[in-house]
Amino acid sequence: MRPILAIPFTGLLLLAACATPQERCLSDAAGPWRSALKERQRIAEDLARGFTYETKFEERTRFRWCAGGAGQLYPCWETDAQPVTRRIPVDAAALRARDAELARALPDLRRAAEADMERCRVAFPEPETPPS
Repeated sequence: MRPILAIPFTGLLLLAACATPQERCLSDAAGPWRSALKERQRIAEDLARGFTYETKFEERTRFRWCAGGAGQLYPCWETDAQPVTRRIPVDAAALRARDAELARALPDLRRAAEADMERCRVAFPEPETPPS
């Protein structure tokens, strides 16, 4: 991992470690319901736009100078993967079908999330704070 990327990543780990067991449990319990809501939002945006984005990595070969054992430079070819993002048209019928499927599943997902969240509150009660 590059050092510059390690700093924000470490900060995120520290923030995640600060959550109480109840907060982590509640977040996990509501995860599937939140994911379905986000997917419906993404579907609505893709349908409104008419296209979506797809990122693929393509290998590219480029010329460069490489350093030898005694500091000598010699010509060499380097191959690396570059991300290429393209617009692709959406299949509106498939997206509408998926959106309808999610709309039917949301009430059940919400009930399951609420039940799991109640179990979290029972399993990990909040400590009572003394009156000040």
